[in-house]
Amino acid sequence: MEGSTSFNPGFLGSSFNWWIGQVADDSVWRDNILPGKYADSGQVPGWGRRYKVRIIGLHDQGEVTIPSEDLPWAQIMYPVTAGGGQAESLQTANLRQGNMVFGFFIDGQEMQVPVIMGILGNNSQSALAPTIGNSRVTDTQNGSLNTSGIARGQIPKKESEREVLPDEALQTTKPGISPYTLIPSPKELVDEYGLTAGSYKSSIVKQYFNDATNLAIDKGLSGVEYTDFIKKSVRKKLDKQNKQEASPLSPPQSGATKEHVDGIHQLENAGVKRDDKYRTKIPMMKADNQLESAVKNIQTVVDNLISKIDKYLQTFQSYVEAVSNTVQNIRKEIENAASAMAKYMKMIYDKIAEYIIKTVNQGLTAVVSTIPSSFRHLFADVKEQMTQLTYCLYSKIIQKLAGQILSKLQDSIDLDGLEKKAKQQVLNGSEFQTAPRVPMCYAEDIVASTIRNTIEEVNSANTQLLDNLEAFVGEIQSEIANITNQVDGITKEISNIVGSISGAMSFTNIKLSVFGCDLSPNIAVSDFYTLDGGGGGQSQTQLPSAESINKGVSDGEASKATKESQPFAKPAKGQPEVEWEQY
Repeated sequence: MEGSTSFNPGFLGSSFNWWIGQVADDSVWRDNILPGKYADSGQVPGWGRRYKVRIIGLHDQGEVTIPSEDLPWAQIMYPVTAGGGQAESLQTANLRQGNMVFGFFIDGQEMQVPVIMGILGNNSQSALAPTIGNSRVTDTQNGSLNTSGIARGQIPKKESEREVLPDEALQTTKPGISPYTLIPSPKELVDEYGLTAGSYKSSIVKQYFNDATNLAIDKGLSGVEYTDFIKKSVRKKLDKQNKQEASPLSPPQSGATKEHVDGIHQLENAGVKRDDKYRTKIPMMKADNQLESAVKNIQTVVDNLISKIDKYLQTFQSYVEAVSNTVQNIRKEIENAASAMAKYMKMIYDKIAEYIIKTVNQGLTAVVSTIPSSFRHLFADVKEQMTQLTYCLYSKIIQKLAGQILSKLQDSIDLDGLEKKAKQQVLNGSEFQTAPRVPMCYAEDIVASTIRNTIEEVNSANTQLLDNLEAFVGEIQSEIANITNQVDGITKEISNIVGSISGAMSFTNIKLSVFGCDLSPNIAVSDFYTLDGGGGGQSQTQLPSAESINKGVSDGEASKATKESQPFAKPAKGQPEVEWEQY
């Protein structure tokens, strides 16, 4: 066949032309591909997935002679496993600006129709330039062609065109300023001022250099003193600038992403987030002791909240905490924690309401036994209405619990002061460490203070119950003289509920034993669950105490242990601000 006259050796024959090049600034080719969904293929402005490629040896480096928009369009050669698109058999190309690609010219020696066959992977040790589409490297200016896939091009990207990188693509270590702009690498050639030729293209370097030059002239320096003064002055400012750019307080620079193929086991943002999620405690209720379980679940919510606050504060000095932080609004997290605590506080108030209903019913049993049978149906209606009224009154109290708990948390956590102090310490170059641990007595204090704040409402609800009962008794008192003493006993019992809150919390409404020798059920052990460790529980020394809650309600103040261990507490009024706690 090769001897045939129809064979053209210049077309895919003996002069098969290979090439290596770099995908150009996507400013000149990204409009060829629509960034979002579209209904009609006629809306596509370009033809297929094609890319502008600057071929080494054929096109000049830089934008002086051949701008990127004048480069030829390169086609894509897909593997047989990708398909050609027919019958939905396809795979799309996954190229980015700055990629080093290789291929051949489909038009042979004419070299106008390049085809991309493959791509050269990037090494994790290679520095990536943060800009593209400029003359950073030219035929006469040496430099590395390695470029970030999210480098800044000639034309800024629209919001819909910006890359949204997944957590798997974000590093947990933050690089400093690129060596192509400010700080030269040890391998780069520097002049007498310690700067590379490329450094002078930075406006920041120019400003620092001009300021140092003018100051040296004003000082009357010359010779070696002149050179050394400028060198030290510029270096000092560049080091300071580099430190500020590398601070977690500054936005990420190009290179903060994983843009290499040889570090598949490198720790990334997604891994840190997964670990945090795995360690988050999930509250678990116990059916055998709901009061204890409710208080311990409040403690679990507090533990999770303090961990989030600690991580949030650490973001000011730790880059890994900053990039893996899932808290968008820490104040909203505090509100959510207050709502979660209110859910468990509701169980405690339900217990109090249940105790009141039980006390009233026991007292009314004696009343019913003293009245004629003709009045007992009326008393049955009263008991039903009082039960409904009790739950109605306590429901109104429960609706306010989230706000009261939120106020308690805000009083305990000086978030504004902590943010200010954390930022100031980072800017001063000092580090801080926090590992807050909150004992069970803090959860007990939340329960006690919440009940203490609602004592008046509880008393008001109880008084309203008694008023309704006394009104009914008053109507029939003329006919039944013995009821008064029984009602007085019920009144005394209900009035003492707040004074002895532990009685309301520790009673058991129903104990069922069919045969009298039933075995006790196994007591639940786990108080919370974590995805990485399974079930867990509080140690026996940290179990919540109904007596301590009752004491907190009666004393009207938090326990000494709670005061000393409150996380991130505000300073007392009139007292100097407390230094950062080292737990």
